[in-house]
Amino acid sequence: MEQTTKTSASGATMRLVASEVIFGTLGLFVRFIPLSPTALAAARGLVGALFLLVCLRLRGSAVRLPRSRATLAILVASGACLSLNWALLFVAYRLTTLATAELAYEMAPVFVMMVSPFVLDEHLTRVRAVCLCLALVGIVFVSGVLEPGATVGVTLEGVAFGLAAACFYASVMILNQFLGDVNPLVKTMVQLGVAGLVLVPWLLLAHDTSWMRLDAVSGALLAVVCLLHTGVAFILWFSSLHELPAQRWQSLTT
Repeated sequence: MEQTTKTSASGATMRLVASEVIFGTLGLFVRFIPLSPTALAAARGLVGALFLLVCLRLRGSAVRLPRSRATLAILVASGACLSLNWALLFVAYRLTTLATAELAYEMAPVFVMMVSPFVLDEHLTRVRAVCLCLALVGIVFVSGVLEPGATVGVTLEGVAFGLAAACFYASVMILNQFLGDVNPLVKTMVQLGVAGLVLVPWLLLAHDTSWMRLDAVSGALLAVVCLLHTGVAFILWFSSLHELPAQRWQSLTT
């Protein structure tokens, strides 16, 4: 039994690391896609959800939603947080450098570690507390937020949007800890679908026509973002979260 648990944790760790590697290249693609942050986030959620639905059908799996209303509510809430997370992050990419936006965004697992003793009832050891403080200090100094004018392209607005995105990313991480034994593919499909649908009313009200600027190259980049950085990466990411303690995946993602 102990060996099986270790094997499961090892597999979850590998999936989490693989997803983080894929996520790390997202900004390079987003910079060359001429969609508004909201339109890009909506496309990412809707196409990603459709991709997972196709995967489920190809596997012959039935799409069974959780019967518990509480679980469904958590799924919807996490999907809404996911949409805001993406939209804010994409704004941060455009307001500051990719490196600075990513550094601010990497505060998400640090936020999780900070609240895990209160929300998830996980013990915060002295060593982890010291590492948490060092991570906070390191990110502050490396990001250039103390001297925004000293580094070309670094802005306080960009850092602020990156941190706001990190807060919603941390919320998704925490909410996933309460989903229990839900099929990872179904769970991810619902969350991505909700993430896309939440933003549709805003796009309609804002009369967003940024999609008209898409050409063959930017369309191909959008496909990579929707399929690889969303469909594939989120399968790996969501399937690993419920198998690892919050402070374990915090240490792997910072």
